[in-house]
Amino acid sequence: MLQLQIDPQAVKKICDDMEKQLRFAAALALTNTAKDAQEEVRRQLPQRFTIRTGWVAKGIHVRAADKNTLQTSVRVLDPFMRMQEFGGDKQSPFGDSLGVPVGARPTPTSVTRPGSFPGAMLQRKGYFIAPIKHGSHVKGVWKRTGRGRREQMTLMYVFSKQVRLKPRFGFRETVRRMAMEQFPRRFAEALRQALASAR
Repeated sequence: MLQLQIDPQAVKKICDDMEKQLRFAAALALTNTAKDAQEEVRRQLPQRFTIRTGWVAKGIHVRAADKNTLQTSVRVLDPFMRMQEFGGDKQSPFGDSLGVPVGARPTPTSVTRPGSFPGAMLQRKGYFIAPIKHGSHVKGVWKRTGRGRREQMTLMYVFSKQVRLKPRFGFRETVRRMAMEQFPRRFAEALRQALASAR
């Protein structure tokens, strides 16, 4: 007669170890997938926006998953990017008009420094507020240079009560797509790593 006996504690230990390795692999895969999504969102920024600084890219953060919660996230820290994702009407937080740069930026990628804001410009000689064209109710900040026949007027800002922004960030769709594409590969990699470390 052949008699087999199984040690319940040994089986439980094996199952517990397997669960730990699986949860470790899942957490690692989730975190790496989130990092893939973070990288892709950052990569797409110059295609969707005129980039003047690295501020927005630095504000795209990943919260790593742990083996207990098995949750990760890709977050955008800058509140103003919400409107770039969903669209809407941008208004001045102070209740007055927005100054939309026209000639205040030498190039599209130039950073508008505080010294070039409308209020700062109007403190200097040669800058004034006037309609953007004859008979218009829309006003702007103008810069006057030269005298007589050499006098030139350059429109620096246009004032607007609000600016309509179209949704163009594509953040949610990019993260969702990367999660669907990358998680299976990342989980397979993490599982191999977990099993190798358990030997």
